[in-house]
Amino acid sequence: MGNLFGTDGIRGVAGEELTSRTAFALGNALSRMKQAPKVVLGQDTRVSSDMLALALAAGVTSGGGEVLWGGVLPTAAVSHFVLERRADFGVVVSASHNPAKYNGLKVFGDDGRKLPEKQEKRAEHFMGEYSFAGPLSMGRMRPLGGEEAYCACLAGCCSRSLKGKKFVLDCANGAAGRIAPEVFARLGAEVVASGTNRGGLDVNEGCGALHPERIRAMTLESGADAGFAYDGDADRLIACDERGNIVDGDKILCIFAAKMQEEGKLREPVVVGTAHTNMGAENFLKKLNIRLIRTDIGDKYVSDAMQKSGAQVGGEQSGHIILSDYAVTGDGILTSVKLAELIAEKRLSRLADIKLLPQYNGSVKVKDKVRVLGDERIREVIDGARRGVARLVVRASGTEPVVRIFAEAESMKQAKAAVERVRAEISAAEER
Repeated sequence: MGNLFGTDGIRGVAGEELTSRTAFALGNALSRMKQAPKVVLGQDTRVSSDMLALALAAGVTSGGGEVLWGGVLPTAAVSHFVLERRADFGVVVSASHNPAKYNGLKVFGDDGRKLPEKQEKRAEHFMGEYSFAGPLSMGRMRPLGGEEAYCACLAGCCSRSLKGKKFVLDCANGAAGRIAPEVFARLGAEVVASGTNRGGLDVNEGCGALHPERIRAMTLESGADAGFAYDGDADRLIACDERGNIVDGDKILCIFAAKMQEEGKLREPVVVGTAHTNMGAENFLKKLNIRLIRTDIGDKYVSDAMQKSGAQVGGEQSGHIILSDYAVTGDGILTSVKLAELIAEKRLSRLADIKLLPQYNGSVKVKDKVRVLGDERIREVIDGARRGVARLVVRASGTEPVVRIFAEAESMKQAKAAVERVRAEISAAEER
């Protein structure tokens, strides 16, 4: 059972690539990595999440571990309860932003952060063979009772009332469905909630952070102060201002960094982003004498860089935002609460008045990613295309047989031309 973990846990089509056997093996492996571990377990609303959560719990308890089951919870809530209950591991059964037929297993260590690669490899090593505790040494599965506690925790992160403000929340038919509307209501805001279905068949379908057109339409129609869209496990946030403009993760990073610096709360003049963080965001931060550190794509790499640099704000363009003064992992609901706190003082359209450069993304399916990226002729074309744009990134996908191409330029036309030039050359090489 090697190379199971991708950039964000184990993921695949439930019942095909990701089975109950895999979930059991992972749970059992955790009971081998530490004797009689305490494991916090949460899940999203997908139909397959029950099967996988029960199988994982069986794996943990058969090896002598204890499971604290929280039912449907956001990913960040599991991280929070790992720390609060002093657990050894946390596992979230969710495929995050993927369609409902997919599912995944995200694992946290006792520090509330995603397992480092060394620990993932150790888990994979143990997943090939099972270990069973004696009949009287097997673990128990106990209720966590975390929903109410997490609502209280999130509401407590807001330092002011939101009374008189109106927010639209698109919960993607996922884990945010009960918690996000309740938190905003407790803070006094008027709430228009959608995507709160818990049937499990329509997670992320035409809604949530991957479909910002829905939150835009709802925000304009309702006359709300802002709209907030989450994904299936609520670790992402994409916002919409009162004028219908989408506010992505790059702008949200800038908003928080600028506000913290203004209030003298930014302890280190640094923010962590990724290879895809917009150059416009970097320029904005530079004018404030704040340095942007770039990492590989993936929130665990952002988290690692934040730890090393002392950054309090980090995240991805896709909406994974980490506010380390409050949490050690990305939390879409927390991010929306802290953004709403700022909107209580100033309109989001003003806060998000940050010039970003046009970006264009493309991809090519290939037989051998290493060979393609090492091809001298392709490298020459990439170098040539790079000279006509602000940035060009060509990288191998970590989860698919695909090479991804990303360009940023003063105009969308320039960015698209650069990507298509590289894509055409890689396609031609595949046919040679």
